Amino acid sequence: MEINLFLIVFMLLIAVLAIYFPLSGYLMYKRLLKQGTHSEGEKLKLYRQTILWLWILLLVVLLLIPLTGMDPRDIGIKWITVDTVLLPTWFIYPGVVLYVVYLLYNIDLIIALRRSKETRAKLSKGITDTLKWFLPITQREKTLWGYVSITAGIAEEIIYRGYLFYALAVIFPDLSLLYILLITSVIFGLGHSYQGSNAIKPMLLGLVFGIFYIVFDSVFPIIILHIAQDLVVRELYNEKDHVVDNGAV
Repeated sequence: MEINLFLIVFMLLIAVLAIYFPLSGYLMYKRLLKQGTHSEGEKLKLYRQTILWLWILLLVVLLLIPLTGMDPRDIGIKWITVDTVLLPTWFIYPGVVLYVVYLLYNIDLIIALRRSKETRAKLSKGITDTLKWFLPITQREKTLWGYVSITAGIAEEIIYRGYLFYALAVIFPDLSLLYILLITSVIFGLGHSYQGSNAIKPMLLGLVFGIFYIVFDSVFPIIILHIAQDLVVRELYNEKDHVVDNGAV
């Protein structure tokens, strides 16, 4: 009974993450482009839908704990544990250093973007038109994006890293950790395919986050990093710096 329920939930989640999310994101993107104008209402609607969907999926995963006897620690909900026995030191130490450096980099970037119009202009030049439609510009969008960042950090890390790592290992016991890392990274990238060619970046980030998860054996450090990463995006554009006209920033 438990394994059947576990399999059913796994298949449903994979269908949502790898099929529904990419398809719905693409259709939403096409609709916004077709409007030809910057629509704060549509963007806020999309942010709210994102928050709702992620919390629903997270709730489904968390319900597996009492329904199947799954331990919260199985999906990374536990304190940091660096296993120097199973993991080689050449993997652990660079991983910890890279995590600290990347986290501090994101925090520094958030501060710099808030203070400097020049920094915002420089970094925003690398944003393609495909992605600009999704990013927050107005103060209302930025406020709601803050909730998107927190939600994505918590829900996506527990789902993509904690749950999927565990579920793949249970359902496919012969699957190596390397393949699990690659599969979860691809699924994470697919969930962000609405970004077009930029979807390769979330896929690579999924790979990096997955490595950090392996190093720390806990979702908590990755949640913090994920939230910081998304808050950088919140500061890329400032309503006072740009004139929004016909959907262009």
